[in-house]
Amino acid sequence: MTERLRNKCDLFLRNRNAVSKKFMFEKDMMSIAAGLIFTGADKEVDIEKLNECRKILAKHTGFFSEYRDAVKLALISEMALSENPEQYIEDVKAVYRKLHKGRFKDNSYMVLAAMLTCDLGKQESADVIVEKHNEIMKQMKKQHPILTDSEDISYVILLALSDRPIDYIISDMNECFDYLRKTRKIKAGPDSVQGLSEILALTDGNMREKCDKVISFYDILKDKKVDINGGYSFSALGALIGIDETPEVIANDIIEADVFLDGCKEFDEKSVNKNQRLMFALMLVAESYGSSTSVISNTFINNALGIIKAKQIATMITIISNVLPTVLGAVLDNVSDKNDNGETEEANQESDKT
Repeated sequence: MTERLRNKCDLFLRNRNAVSKKFMFEKDMMSIAAGLIFTGADKEVDIEKLNECRKILAKHTGFFSEYRDAVKLALISEMALSENPEQYIEDVKAVYRKLHKGRFKDNSYMVLAAMLTCDLGKQESADVIVEKHNEIMKQMKKQHPILTDSEDISYVILLALSDRPIDYIISDMNECFDYLRKTRKIKAGPDSVQGLSEILALTDGNMREKCDKVISFYDILKDKKVDINGGYSFSALGALIGIDETPEVIANDIIEADVFLDGCKEFDEKSVNKNQRLMFALMLVAESYGSSTSVISNTFINNALGIIKAKQIATMITIISNVLPTVLGAVLDNVSDKNDNGETEEANQESDKT
């Protein structure tokens, strides 16, 4: 394992463990998400600031708010990394309201999409971005109604943030999907292939050449008995196409990072499955190469982690939402607030209820 990859893996493990120790009521997967967010910023987690941001979030949102469910820990992590957490959450809420307009169901993926918009400094252009997002989703649902659902929202926001015309984006996505499924006959599931097409459509360039590069990673990993077909690890391969290194070296890096995580008790099969662990390993490899992993020419997206972060966290939310009711998370968080302050926050609770 290279020194830079080992340092990235060690930082990730420290961050994950620090978050997990403080936020013990959160599921393991969200501690992992927070650890990846801080590691992506190449920073040690600041637990004191993270706790301050949790209180800021509680002040700005309702007790049963969609902002305080499974996406909460990812949101306060981004708040902690921002220069002004108060302004960050206000910006996220403002963009969320624009995304949510006309929809009756609250959606954590929309919160993630709003976070991405703010992370990239595009909140002032939210109206234009939301309009473009909605049109892309409309065309995707028309052409792939079964495959397109709420999980695509976070990726599609990135597509809307790019300066590529909608027609080019849709055409490239369709070409990628058909080429991989019909011509190259990739065995990955259709959802994974669509996720990859969304990543690769973010950039200009020959779509088939980009697909072929991803296939080169895929084939090497498969030859080395690494199961890359299931889940979102296949889609995440799209984050590697900008790395200036041979596919063999990159594939070996992924395997070494996966072995490292497999040897950590925090990543046993009780916490994550093999495909999830592989996705984390792949992300750490992408991060270890820094800005050279950029697959987008636009200056507002400067590394591969940003491209796949949305889907990765969305995956975690899907897992968590099946086992941890929102009410439990809110109640436990409220208990933790009381313990930290040594007092009840009756005024805040009363305000939340309204």
